[in-house]
Amino acid sequence: MTAIAKPATTAPTAIAPDGAIVLRLSALGIDHRADDFPARFIEFCEQNDLYEMEITAEGELLILPMTGYRGNKQELYLATFLANWELANGGSASSQTVRFRLPSGAVLGPDAAWITQERFDALPDLERDTIIEGAPDFVVEIRSRTDNLRPLQNKMAQWMAGGTRLGWLIDARLRQVHIYRPGLSEPQLLDDPDILDGEGVLPGFAFPVRQYIFDI
Repeated sequence: MTAIAKPATTAPTAIAPDGAIVLRLSALGIDHRADDFPARFIEFCEQNDLYEMEITAEGELLILPMTGYRGNKQELYLATFLANWELANGGSASSQTVRFRLPSGAVLGPDAAWITQERFDALPDLERDTIIEGAPDFVVEIRSRTDNLRPLQNKMAQWMAGGTRLGWLIDARLRQVHIYRPGLSEPQLLDDPDILDGEGVLPGFAFPVRQYIFDI
């Protein structure tokens, strides 16, 4: 998913270098930490479903550029593999349309994610229909051939700081994968790997990244 390098501005509205529209919610009198914000934000997203949107920890609405055909296929293949693993092993997988609210207040959407069955069973009905509180246990971001790398690295850092236990940043442009694990200052870098392993977080999960991401 596209991640945005935010412009340095205090104006209510701006255009980021990557082409996103950045809107400061406080200028509209909207508190992104309010209890009713998740339901309001999801309703807004549903009314404007042609766009991908996220909220920064600072309370800025990011209206993101469209992914494109190639990126959509990559996300679809990944989500399909993850959903098939979920059917056999439990938990709850999700695609880029699901949003998670981190302790920082940011509301982010990964390209793919998974939470444990225990966490899913404990979700209130409101969260199942709106925004899930807390970071997913497993998260994936895909860098398209037009995305800047640094904003996605910053986004992965937010996921890990929020409690994610395993993260993949798949760089389709350079045919690399950055593996994020808790407690490590730097991710592990894999050059042109064939298959990615879900490790102890998703035992037995294997994703043929070369075939379904790099070679598309």
